[in-house]
Amino acid sequence: MRVFLQGSKRIKNIIFFDVKVAWIHIDRQMILTIHRHVIARINRLSVSHDNQKTWRLHVNQVQQEDRGYYMCQVNTNPMINQVGYLQVVVPPNIMDDTSTPSAVAVRENQDISLTCRAEGFPEPRIRWKREDQQPIILSRNNKSESRH
Repeated sequence: MRVFLQGSKRIKNIIFFDVKVAWIHIDRQMILTIHRHVIARINRLSVSHDNQKTWRLHVNQVQQEDRGYYMCQVNTNPMINQVGYLQVVVPPNIMDDTSTPSAVAVRENQDISLTCRAEGFPEPRIRWKREDQQPIILSRNNKSESRH
């Protein structure tokens, strides 16, 4: 899995003295951490900081349900926050148990149904190709090389 965090603005030019920082998963409406303590019962989470200037939320073994908007909230007056989006990319995987075997023989003028099922995020696009690069007739009225 690859993980991308969108939204890289930083809260800067603020001198932090006795402040508390919280990390919140907005989509789940869940407080993850407050100051140095992990509140959520997710053992893959941890929090670290250096001299109270940089706070980091660490997510080990990222999973699809970790996708979404996160907020770093600082308890200043007025309260300040920063929101970022965590995108979790799952590489395409062909589901062999429900897909047609890679070699199938049929007689001329017979019908055949080829099945290819793949999963991943974003949803994989499946393309069918013949070895000679000729189009595959998906129906009698439609020539195409891909379907979703």
